[in-house]
Amino acid sequence: MRLLSIELNGFRGFSRRQFFDLSADAVVVVGANGNGKTSLFDGILWALSGQIPRLPTDNSGLVSMYSETGQARVHLRLMQPETGSELTVTRSFDGAETRIAVEGSSGAYQGAAAEARLIDLVWRDATSASNSQKALAGVLTRSVYLQQDVIREFVEAASDEERFQAVSELIGAGRVTDLQASLERAKKAWSTVTNQRQEELRPLKDKLATIEARLSELRTRQSPSSLIVTAEAWAEWWTDLRDSGIQSMRVELSSREAPGALDAAINELNAKKLAAERRLEQLRSLQSELADFAAKPDIALAAMIETVAAGKQQLENLKAEVVNEQERLSLLRSQQAALQEKSEQLRTLAILALENLGEHCPVCAQTYDRQETERRLNDLAKSALSEGELAIDQSTVGELLVKVASKEKELASAEVALRSQERLASDLQTRRQKIDDRLGELGIEALQGNRNEAVNTKVDETRNGISRLLELQGLGESIAARLAQSSGQALAEELDREAQVLRNDTGDREQQISARNRSGDLAQRVIEALREASSSVVQERLNEISPLLQSIYSRVDPHPSFRMVKFLARIVRGKGHLSTVVSDPLEDKESALPSTILSSSQLNALAVAVFLSLNIGIRQPPLPIAIMDDPLQSLDDINLLGLVDLLRRTKAQRQLLVSTHDSRFGSLLSRKLRPTHTGERTTVIELEGWSRRGPDVKVHDVSSDPVPLRLVAS
Repeated sequence: MRLLSIELNGFRGFSRRQFFDLSADAVVVVGANGNGKTSLFDGILWALSGQIPRLPTDNSGLVSMYSETGQARVHLRLMQPETGSELTVTRSFDGAETRIAVEGSSGAYQGAAAEARLIDLVWRDATSASNSQKALAGVLTRSVYLQQDVIREFVEAASDEERFQAVSELIGAGRVTDLQASLERAKKAWSTVTNQRQEELRPLKDKLATIEARLSELRTRQSPSSLIVTAEAWAEWWTDLRDSGIQSMRVELSSREAPGALDAAINELNAKKLAAERRLEQLRSLQSELADFAAKPDIALAAMIETVAAGKQQLENLKAEVVNEQERLSLLRSQQAALQEKSEQLRTLAILALENLGEHCPVCAQTYDRQETERRLNDLAKSALSEGELAIDQSTVGELLVKVASKEKELASAEVALRSQERLASDLQTRRQKIDDRLGELGIEALQGNRNEAVNTKVDETRNGISRLLELQGLGESIAARLAQSSGQALAEELDREAQVLRNDTGDREQQISARNRSGDLAQRVIEALREASSSVVQERLNEISPLLQSIYSRVDPHPSFRMVKFLARIVRGKGHLSTVVSDPLEDKESALPSTILSSSQLNALAVAVFLSLNIGIRQPPLPIAIMDDPLQSLDDINLLGLVDLLRRTKAQRQLLVSTHDSRFGSLLSRKLRPTHTGERTTVIELEGWSRRGPDVKVHDVSSDPVPLRLVAS
């Protein structure tokens, strides 16, 4: 199909309605960066596939922020040159929902029917892909539309496996690859189920092995002289059991529940025996404690209490004597003080009298014996009480205080001893109460004097009871062993039947697993054959394209030494891989990683060569169109001249759409791609002055020029 026109409205850089005539053989789009060149080409890709792989998958970046309608809409017209019939594709997106309408000679379609019709007309092979739109978008971006920002992706960024899938899609082997992937997924699921069934078989085999081992053991233990349990022995044992206090439910010897009832009774016997042994341990501990308690001496608290009381009374008496003696001494001190005061007064009066003594008495004015009076006054003035006369004997108080201190110390020791004995008596009483409590818990009723005897009697009874329980338990186990022997044959027959059922089941499962493994092996061989077929088909088609790739690469001439290029297809770990190999034929060196050899510009030139070789070399491309978005930004001047010459030669085979930001390169392209024959047409679209309403568009056709163009280096 051939492009006729496109109308963009609210799509990316075109906020208002803009119509472009694309019916020319070559269309050169010239405009500065950001004026809408890429938006124009993206509109073609989106109209055809509904996807722009490099943009978010939810189409959130398609609607222009200045859209007059609030949606992105693209109306694309195409024509089938052989029949002249037209096809129109209208796709829109309102930010939430995408709508599509397709109209052609066969009728009009909407929605999913329109999508299916469009894919059928453009790239029918994608109809059987798991994601038809993604497959179509991949084919278009690999062979029809070389996007500016991903120009080197196929050579450098994409993995070998992605390159192989892209080329497989282009040459028509994509469905083989899809079939291979589908078979691999089915094979994996098949293997998972098979492994699950093998896991389910394992416990059955383990159970069968366990049953067979049990059967072998039973047959080994069986003896023709096995003892038989009689009904009398059976009844006697159960009677003895009941007499021992065991109330297990008795069943008949011939009953199927007999072994289970016997085991339950033996377990109850064992439980009772363990309880009796614990009781015996408690009784023995009580015996030991009673013996230790009996060895403790009696405590005479009454005598110690009387001693302490007597000591307290004696101490009180001594303290009373001390008080009496201290009162007597206090009275003596008062009397001495009064006597000493009177003596001092007489002495003072005598001294005063001596100082005032005359011939006559100062009181009665009579004469007196002055010498005798002076003598007597002098004696009074010189008189004073001596220390001996004033001393008081305090030795009695000291002796009494010493006796009080001694008695207090003696009384304190007696009280400490009393408290110690009281605590000991309390502890003994507590122990006695605990012993009485334990006796009560053990059901022993004993008076104060016969505790030891009662405990000893209970110990003997418990020991005898344990012996009887052990005897019954041993007899019960003997009966159980003989029952097991007598029922061994029946058990062996039952196990044999169960083992046979398991053998049949495991045999059937093993046959099913074996059949599934054979099917898996067959599927694996088919997958490997598909891998080989896919690789062979891809390699065969690449061998056909390789000369064209080499020719295009030579014309671009990116590297002075690595002048050869080829495709290399191979199978690695079951996956198809495709590499672009550059080589130096003179030095016999090559590399499957061009990015390690070539510069950025040289890699871009190689990417352009690969794109054009796939575009031209595919026998039935989706569209006979080559769209290149501003290759000038990726190539240097030398590579660019080779590209221009290559495009001129390509124009005869493909409808060309090339954009550039450089007006000089645009002029060069318009001249190189000018019409050379009648009926040819070359159109130049100029995008200028982008604003919120979109760019200003100028369109003109290039007139034919029969004079060959010569390039002169400046």
